[in-house]
Amino acid sequence: MKVVKWLILALAAMTWLSCVVSLLPLFEDRRCVSEPGLLGTWTAEDSADTWTFEQADGKEYRLIQRQAEYDPEGRGFEPSSEGVPGDAARFRARLGRLGAGLFLDLVPADEGNPEIRNDLYNWHMVPGHTLARVWLEKDSLQIAFLDEDWLSKAIKNGRVALTHVDTGRLILTAPTAELEAFILKYADDVRAFPREEAGMLRRVKGPSPKWPGAAARQAHRRSGFLRGGIDFAAGRGVV
Repeated sequence: MKVVKWLILALAAMTWLSCVVSLLPLFEDRRCVSEPGLLGTWTAEDSADTWTFEQADGKEYRLIQRQAEYDPEGRGFEPSSEGVPGDAARFRARLGRLGAGLFLDLVPADEGNPEIRNDLYNWHMVPGHTLARVWLEKDSLQIAFLDEDWLSKAIKNGRVALTHVDTGRLILTAPTAELEAFILKYADDVRAFPREEAGMLRRVKGPSPKWPGAAARQAHRRSGFLRGGIDFAAGRGVV
């Protein structure tokens, strides 16, 4: 059984907020749309990370997110942080149109991701969906993930009602219909989907930016820097 090293990957050059994980899809298949302009490789101007969208079956996409550098201590690349070479992770991606907004539902792919060769450990791994609003123009792309801090506070003070569990991290257990209703209500709320903090991705024209090769990543694995896996119950990545 293959296991994803991360449920949520961040672009090093961007200010991603905490992301919310859902156990169920965030919108129904009837909401899915095809956007040919999404296909290709995208990157930030000052980052070697890349997001590559490829066409899959039907209206589904494959996303290969390559993270050039990874902070094993989870410090978000503060000045004192020392990163190690990152990996590529593969996701199933769906675009859905709800109201006037375009939304992205990501879930780890079943194949092609780093794996842990331990059945007991793998039995504890549960793939989760993450939700983002997308603004797509010809050669620019913004991806604003649903902000966990805002949603947690909104649920606690009663402004938002969504079925969930709290394990130290907010995990949505709401059915898809309930999630759709939430998205339609808060699609334009800049606190829920903070576009200004999402950064900007630009389409890569020509060869994709270079990132650490397999030899470098394998060397770090042998040295014990990259151990892999996700502790879903605790709501954190184990690297």
